[in-house]
Amino acid sequence: MTNVLNKILPSELVDVVKLYTGEGEWRNGKYVDITRIPKNDYRYGMLKKRPRIKQVLNDIIDYPLKGSVWFKTPVGKFMVINVLYTYAWDGVVHTPGYFWEMHYNQELIQIYV
Repeated sequence: MTNVLNKILPSELVDVVKLYTGEGEWRNGKYVDITRIPKNDYRYGMLKKRPRIKQVLNDIIDYPLKGSVWFKTPVGKFMVINVLYTYAWDGVVHTPGYFWEMHYNQELIQIYV
């Protein structure tokens, strides 16, 4: 479709049309054509298996979302990693701040960022 448009319209206008058709996008202030990986390419399966980062609800009202990713390890157990703003108990006081936490094998590892 864009080959036909290039014969009729200026290239700047064709780039705008590509934004609406999904064939292009703006990255770092420059127009970039998007090329998709075909579904029969070996890399497509690898990309489908990668963990995705999701935003889920947080328990702190002022910071309602936290970043979370979960995936299955090669031994068959699930691992969940969160980055969030919360109050962590260190045994003496509740410390507010951003924390990286990992849930694995029914244990929680929490690190102040």
